Amino acid sequence: MPVPRTPARLVLALAAVLIVAAACERRSDRQHVTTTAVPSERNDPPEQTIRLPGDALLTMVRVPAGSFLMGRAPDETDGDACEDPQHRVSIAAFWIGRYEVTKRQWRAVMGTSPWTGQQNVSDEPDSPAVCVSWYDAKAFCDALNSHAAATDQGTMPFRLPSEAEWEYACRAGTTTRFHWGDDPDSALIDDYAWQRRITHRVGDDRAHPVGRKLPNGFGLFDMIGNTAEWCEDDWHDDYADAPTDGAAWVDAPRSSFRVQRGGCWFSDCRDCRSASRAHGIPTGAPDNRALGFRIVRSVSPSDAGS
Repeated sequence: MPVPRTPARLVLALAAVLIVAAACERRSDRQHVTTTAVPSERNDPPEQTIRLPGDALLTMVRVPAGSFLMGRAPDETDGDACEDPQHRVSIAAFWIGRYEVTKRQWRAVMGTSPWTGQQNVSDEPDSPAVCVSWYDAKAFCDALNSHAAATDQGTMPFRLPSEAEWEYACRAGTTTRFHWGDDPDSALIDDYAWQRRITHRVGDDRAHPVGRKLPNGFGLFDMIGNTAEWCEDDWHDDYADAPTDGAAWVDAPRSSFRVQRGGCWFSDCRDCRSASRAHGIPTGAPDNRALGFRIVRSVSPSDAGS
C-alpha cells in the first residue's frame, strides 16, 4: 500500500515552527546567562552618602575586615627598602571615600579654594582638592565632623586613613605590584591611573576629575595616580616595629614628616605600585600642587555586624 505524502505546505509550516522554537530556546538560554552572570552587582560593597553643605555629596564605601601582607614582596621589582619588611597586618572594617576629596566637596565644607592661582591646577569642581597640606586635611575632617554632628549623620569621626588602612584598601585583596596584577611592563596602567606617562601624552599635566579611570576590587577610584594622598602616620624609614593592628604609626612627639601614598599625576609607574611610599612635611611646602587626600571613618558598633 503506498505511503500517503504530507503536503509540501504542511512540511514547510512544521519546519518554520521548529526553527522558531529553537531560536526561542537559544534566546532564552542567552537571556538566562545574561541575567545570572552579574555577581559584581550582587557583591557591591555597602555605601553611605554624606550630605555636605550646599547639597554636595560625598560617597563612602565599606571596606571589609581582614588581614594582608603590607609592604613589597621579596621578589618585587622596582621596590624600595622603605617598603621592608613585608609583614602581616589585621584590619578592622572601615568606611573610605570612593574618590579623593574633590574641590566641590572642599568648598562645601571649608568655603576656601587653596589651589587658586597655582600652576598645573584645574578648577574643575570634580577634580581633587589639591594644594592641601596635612594640617589642611585634618582641618577638613574637623569641620566635617562638626557638620555631621549638627545634621545627625553618625557619631564615628571622619579622619585620615592610617597607612595600613590605605594600603589594604588600595590592594583590595591582591598581592601583586598593582591592584590589577603584576603588569611587569606597566602596560595596563593607563587604564587605572593618571600618571606621568599619560598626562604628558595628552598634554594635560594636572590632576583630573575623579572616577575617570577603572576602579580597584573594592570599587575605589584613583587609589593610584592623580594626587598623592595624606595618611595620618608619621614617616618611618622602614616597617621595623610597625603596628600590626592597622593603627596609625604615630610618634610622641610627632616627627617632622607625614606619609603620602598612591603617587600622583607626574609620578613614574614604579611610584604607583601598591607598596610604594613617600613622605613630606605636614605644611605641604614647597610644592603641594599634587597633594590631596581621601577620608575614612570607623564602622560604628551598631552596624559592625551588618
